[in-house]
Amino acid sequence: MPNVKKNSSVIHPNSRKAMQMARARSEHRGIKLEIRRKESPIKLQAKLNKFKRFRDNIDASKSVYTSEEVDELSTRIDRYIQRISEEELKTLKAKQSIIGRHNQNRMPVEHKMQFTVEQEKRDYETCGF
Repeated sequence: MPNVKKNSSVIHPNSRKAMQMARARSEHRGIKLEIRRKESPIKLQAKLNKFKRFRDNIDASKSVYTSEEVDELSTRIDRYIQRISEEELKTLKAKQSIIGRHNQNRMPVEHKMQFTVEQEKRDYETCGF
């Protein structure tokens, strides 16, 4: 019989290879946790800014709002969602055309702006705002 290498996928739990794999896995997990810890405050700060903006525009002393006041609040929310103007997008596109394809990020700024507006609009329409 010829010598055939067997690919054994079974590793004894107390073997050196198992210990090495466990160390590598825990180091990788630590790196991922560190990245999450750094990104979390940035996301929370963005939400906090949004809540502060609405808190400043709402009268806290009122517990009941009339239909006119609710309409006014909804127009304020719509203005907040549309805060990125078409002119800003046009200037960004013009700047991109001047620069060309050099030094482009993975996700251009205009796409980030459009994505943010679409996401906030979707959240507002589905009661997740």
